[in-house]
Amino acid sequence: MKCKLVDVFAKKKLSGNGLTIFYDYDTLTTQEMLSLTQEMRQFESIFVSAGTSDTSFSARIFTLEEELDFAGHPVIGLAAHLHELSGDCKEKEWTIELNKRSVNVRTNKTHKYFHASMDQGKPEFIKTIGYNEIEEIIFSLNLKKENLSNYPLEVISTGLPYLIVPITSGIENAKICVNNFSCILEKFGAKFVYVFDVIKSEGRTWDNAGSVEDIATGSAAGPTAAFLHKHRLSPSDGPIRISQGRLLGRPSEIEVQLEIIQESISNIWVSGDVVKVANINFV
Repeated sequence: MKCKLVDVFAKKKLSGNGLTIFYDYDTLTTQEMLSLTQEMRQFESIFVSAGTSDTSFSARIFTLEEELDFAGHPVIGLAAHLHELSGDCKEKEWTIELNKRSVNVRTNKTHKYFHASMDQGKPEFIKTIGYNEIEEIIFSLNLKKENLSNYPLEVISTGLPYLIVPITSGIENAKICVNNFSCILEKFGAKFVYVFDVIKSEGRTWDNAGSVEDIATGSAAGPTAAFLHKHRLSPSDGPIRISQGRLLGRPSEIEVQLEIIQESISNIWVSGDVVKVANINFV
């Protein structure tokens, strides 16, 4: 079985967030796809099958533990791969059909590989966390109240609901340090957490067991940018740039562009560079 290894949100090989793209998932069971993702030991893998046209494809995304309905860096990495397969040097547009939604992606060929921009749509502001509810959250993340910014913790989604935890210090110490973190998130309607330093514009997230840290998280970038816009922390013009992965030795940069109509976000584009690393053939 053939597959491809790429680095997403990366300017060069062996940086950014690694992704394995598996072909023809129609030949695989759900358990086999999960097992292959675990074999590669990456935060997520994506499995692609032929779609309804030359620019529309079906895909399924897996973490080490489960299948996801949406994720950012797998969709961006897949679109870059599809552009390479097309052999076209011009800008391309793709539709990726996931379990519960379609995602549009634009790709451009660069001298290193490709640059991709993913349409995440309009954000959903799910919940603002009350001050009396934050103590359990920050304790679970190995943070202290003095690490927090003056802005509230919020749950925001563009496909996956993230609990955004805005801080001004202590990002190096942040980690999930309790066994029931998924249950804590569920109380607030969140799937994952994103700890974000509003001064450094740097984020961190993990699987909910706290055992694997993600290097660059496209699905969190949209909600984070929506949070920054809401609290007037984003630039008045130009993209928002979010860094991640520094503490893992794989620095990554995610670019987010907001479309604004009468001060409200009508659409979010999450972009990044993709670098090809290897072609792989499973025996």
